[in-house]
Amino acid sequence: MTEPVDVSKKHFYISMVKSVVRFIASCCLGVAGYNLWTGEMMYTDFFIAEVGFLMMLSGIGLFLAEVLGVVEEL
Repeated sequence: MTEPVDVSKKHFYISMVKSVVRFIASCCLGVAGYNLWTGEMMYTDFFIAEVGFLMMLSGIGLFLAEVLGVVEEL
């Protein structure tokens, strides 16, 4: 079955603005995780470095998921 097409430009523009906000948020999460993981913020605890790595992966995953969402909208 085909999905009904939404012809509303308002929906499209709002969706694109939300995507930009999500891109920025996921990049911030990824950069923060990278900084914790590599120890650039002078943390020496292994647990913090591990959490940083997981934060970085989360940011990358959210970014990729949003890319797929934009592709789906187009």
